[in-house]
Amino acid sequence: VYVSACSKPESVNTLSTLLFLLALGMLSVEDVTTMVLCKPKLLPLKSVTLEKLEKMQREAQETIRQQEQVAQQCSKSVFL
Repeated sequence: VYVSACSKPESVNTLSTLLFLLALGMLSVEDVTTMVLCKPKLLPLKSVTLEKLEKMQREAQETIRQQEQVAQQCSKSVFL
């Protein structure tokens, strides 16, 4: 007698019959592997560290740009 791992006994008689066959050594269980699909996990496109580094780089570029504008304004006022 072969019993699939997916089959579930519906009644007590079926369960007792399976236990009896198991005790006699006449029961064989077939393990059926099936794929189980899980919910997809959302991963961030950028890590927190990368976002912090990009923010620091933008701030540094903005600071340099402001310093260059101040230097240009100073050089224009010297020539006037």
